[in-house]
Amino acid sequence: MAGPARHTRAGAVRRFGAKVGSAWRHANPRGRVVFAGTGVVILALVVTGITFAFASNPAPHKAADPTTVTTLGTTTSTRPKPHVVTSHVCPLTGTLAPHGLIPQRPALGVKIGNDPSSRPQSGLLTADIVYDEMAEGGITRYLAIFQCHVPVAIGPVRSVRWDDWHLLQSYGHPILSFSGGIDQWDQVVASLPWLFDANGSEGTTISAYYRTSDRVPPWNYYTSGKALWALDPKHTPPPPQFTYSKAPPPGTGPAVGATIDGFATGSDVDWTWNLRLQGWLRSLDGVPDVDATGPQLRATNVIIEEVPTRPGPYAESGTVPDVESLTQGSGRAWILRNGGVETGTWSCAAYGDITKYRFPNGKTMSLAPGSTWIEVVPSQGYPVQIRR
Repeated sequence: MAGPARHTRAGAVRRFGAKVGSAWRHANPRGRVVFAGTGVVILALVVTGITFAFASNPAPHKAADPTTVTTLGTTTSTRPKPHVVTSHVCPLTGTLAPHGLIPQRPALGVKIGNDPSSRPQSGLLTADIVYDEMAEGGITRYLAIFQCHVPVAIGPVRSVRWDDWHLLQSYGHPILSFSGGIDQWDQVVASLPWLFDANGSEGTTISAYYRTSDRVPPWNYYTSGKALWALDPKHTPPPPQFTYSKAPPPGTGPAVGATIDGFATGSDVDWTWNLRLQGWLRSLDGVPDVDATGPQLRATNVIIEEVPTRPGPYAESGTVPDVESLTQGSGRAWILRNGGVETGTWSCAAYGDITKYRFPNGKTMSLAPGSTWIEVVPSQGYPVQIRR
């Protein structure tokens, strides 16, 4: 991929020389005599000026332009995103990148089922960030975000929801992978200029998906990181979404786990601290929630956000409307990390802004470097219990 044009001192002198040459060729003989006498002086002054300009004002960077997106009555403002400088730290985990260099590829968001027929899922252990969000009728689905590591198999891939592109809007220019959905939502995703539409049910992007023989449709639709990133080789890594610190910040209290009552199709979602693994293990109704390869699902950090919700305008499954989780605004938040809990609030002024997590005194809540699960929990009906 070609890089941006670079302006150098030598280049500026060459450009000036080209202009002088053109003027000389078009001048009459008498004019050339006058031109030669003054040209030496002018050239010396210009070169001196160029040298001073480049010494005091090195190569300028063009600022990104903010954009505004209106989606069925909802206006969201995306602010200029910070450029991610090539580094050795993964932007979405704060950990050392594989082989010491951040892969130059965008964030990849994949919609994965979480009803009983979808379990056990593939790819969640490789994700940098996983959102657990309400779909409809008490059923949750995952939006798994990948960037630093390449998942071999991801799935089962399910249909898109309103929440998905709103959550992804702060990730620069991400890829959104899903398998169809309500026609209106498919059309919205296809119209968004700031993401790559990797709909697995339409167009040429279908080639990135496959069906397995050990499950029945629609729970046998899968993809891979390699296939999806091959669809969009033009974009770069996303900006960091969190603040990281090696040690818990002041104000962190002890915690051995957290339970969200009935959040997974009626099952209690339970996270328990494991000292040996230095992470939180996930269970459903006390039974380990596992990956298709066998290990129990886990995360270095678990964020629990209480959000307002509203019924969506459409019902994909029967007559029950979709649930829209409003992650613009503010609400209560807990961050589980290092065997402790930070208690405070989340806030996001506009979709596209990076969500902020703060203690009641206004200081920033931070995460431990590593993977993060975000439980996007409706503020009514699913009580959160922190076990200390």
